[in-house]
Amino acid sequence: MAAKRAEFEFNNEQICLVMPKHIDLERMLISFYMLLKYDGRRPVTRTGRQEITLQYLSEALTRQHGDLLPGFVDHNDLVKDWLYSDLVDIVYRGKPDKERPTSPRPLHLNAYKLRNPRYLKDYRASEHLYSMIRSADPELLKRLKRYLGEGMDPHNEDAYDGETELDLDTLLIVHMVDNPKLKEQPAGEAGRLAAPLCEGQARLLCNDLRRLLVYQDRVPRPVLIDYLRMAFGLHLGLYLLRLFNQLSGWVDEGRASPACRNCPVHPDRHENAFAACPYAFQHDGSASPYRAAEIVVDMGSDATNHMASLARASCAGHYQRMNDYVRAVFTTNLLSDFARGTTGQSIIGKPGATIPDALELLGQTSSHMDVHFNIKIDEFFARRSEGDVELREYEAIRRMEGLTPLQKLVELVTLDRTRYYRKYLVDLVDAAFMKNQDSGLMRQGKGRSNERRWQMGSRLLEMLVQIAVLEPVGSGVGLTFRSRPLLINEFVRWLRDRYGIVLAPEWSGATIQDYEAFNANIGNLKERLREIGFFTDLSDAYNAQTIRPRYTIEAEVMA
Repeated sequence: MAAKRAEFEFNNEQICLVMPKHIDLERMLISFYMLLKYDGRRPVTRTGRQEITLQYLSEALTRQHGDLLPGFVDHNDLVKDWLYSDLVDIVYRGKPDKERPTSPRPLHLNAYKLRNPRYLKDYRASEHLYSMIRSADPELLKRLKRYLGEGMDPHNEDAYDGETELDLDTLLIVHMVDNPKLKEQPAGEAGRLAAPLCEGQARLLCNDLRRLLVYQDRVPRPVLIDYLRMAFGLHLGLYLLRLFNQLSGWVDEGRASPACRNCPVHPDRHENAFAACPYAFQHDGSASPYRAAEIVVDMGSDATNHMASLARASCAGHYQRMNDYVRAVFTTNLLSDFARGTTGQSIIGKPGATIPDALELLGQTSSHMDVHFNIKIDEFFARRSEGDVELREYEAIRRMEGLTPLQKLVELVTLDRTRYYRKYLVDLVDAAFMKNQDSGLMRQGKGRSNERRWQMGSRLLEMLVQIAVLEPVGSGVGLTFRSRPLLINEFVRWLRDRYGIVLAPEWSGATIQDYEAFNANIGNLKERLREIGFFTDLSDAYNAQTIRPRYTIEAEVMA
């Protein structure tokens, strides 16, 4: 029998709100819109909810807006085909007996109103991203809400104002949600979402989102919203990789890092903001041994060359930290549970409400702690039968000398549950980095013999270039951005300093084969930039190796 869920729970919102499950980023955006519209609260419908089908959507359009949509009544089948192919997200698409609509595509803030909640689970990823933005830049939430909710009547937020220019797809979604049956009101007070453990990654997310919003009047709305989706996924993935190292480091060091308690990372002030973070690859001083490794990215398409093997090794190194993270989570949760009790509070001298407070117990020696965790060990074994395959291993851990009762309990629970949670953590990280998508940072071929490798898709590269060619002007409330050309080597350095993404590693022990791979990787980067229209190699001169902005932006666009 496995460890009892109630006592050995893995999910802890103070560590990470998002649960280790596979998520769909487009569906996550729909859930994020709900929180964004009502300041962290979720809506409650006034008329009850019915299942959304393509027939329901097409009939609602013709019934409510037939006068505005000539031809829709006479061509209902074509309308349904249009909805199916372009406007509505479908679960189990291509399997007629199982496919169902989940919601309209996330082209407008109100798209969430036409959702089927049972198919829209995001396992709290939207809450996690919302908490990152609210913690780091609460004014950005208002900016996102204004942009995503454009076109609605100020006196009736469910109706189109008839003036704002919207693309055809977005306009149809706006008409779809203009339905009296979809009237709603926000729930009661918003729950307090825990602030992210890594404040620096939250600030970087907000800085990237502000830069992307500079393009709101220059790129088509569907394109910009897709940029936002990719940014959310990339930063969620980077946050998880950093968290694997950060929490493991806290537990190993027996305390929360002083640098994390007063985070020095401010991307709006410094180009290489993570140079001051002890858990970042970019750290320029005596960093923690748990600092994150570089992300060595292959820019080519050949999975058999040397650069691809380096990218595979880099990816495997990051995924290997999951085991340390699982152990750290169980350690933290067991300490937090004890710290919330009367005895725990008396030992640390204050309510053990936070992760740093609970970790203070790691440096304490207390007979009360030993008694508490010995009881937990007895309960662990009381639920196991003689037929358990692992029972002999568990007994060996119980008899080990030199371990405290807490350490023994952590080893027991980790042995029991690591394989289960690692599987779902892998699913979550794969989804965040959009594995095998042109918008992702990861590629993996079919078959067990094919390993994951860091490989950047063209759409993700395009989004990162759009961010990179903007430089800040001013600061604080007066912060604006302007576009500028960027040398190729400056862009490569920018990726390294900002995200830990490395295309040509600076290894002291690199071989000739490594250097050949790095040079070829930069050549592949140039070719990819040329394909997406950001780079024209006019000569071999150094100053001609330049990425040129697609849009000329002066510093009058408010961030």
